[in-house]
Amino acid sequence: MNKTLTGVFIGLAFTGVLIYTIDKGYSAIQIIIGFLLFIFPSIFLSSFKSRTLAMLLTVISILFVYISYKFNYTDTWAGVLMALILGIPIYILKIRKITD
Repeated sequence: MNKTLTGVFIGLAFTGVLIYTIDKGYSAIQIIIGFLLFIFPSIFLSSFKSRTLAMLLTVISILFVYISYKFNYTDTWAGVLMALILGIPIYILKIRKITD
């Protein structure tokens, strides 16, 4: 029951963000770019144990923030939020159990 309830909440949150972006007319391409750039880092959060990978993730994140701010790509943040809504529970419920 706990797994089902968790899945329902994750689905509601993801669908809520998706419906909000459709309602506000956000750019689908920008949302997909934001989602794809942050889904894998949020899923494999524990695998960034080396300095090189942590530095690379930090550089990519800072450049992403700068580019989205500089060129006014604000729709990408909906994709980042969607990636975090899916990625963090996958990490907590699946990946962390395997690596521990």
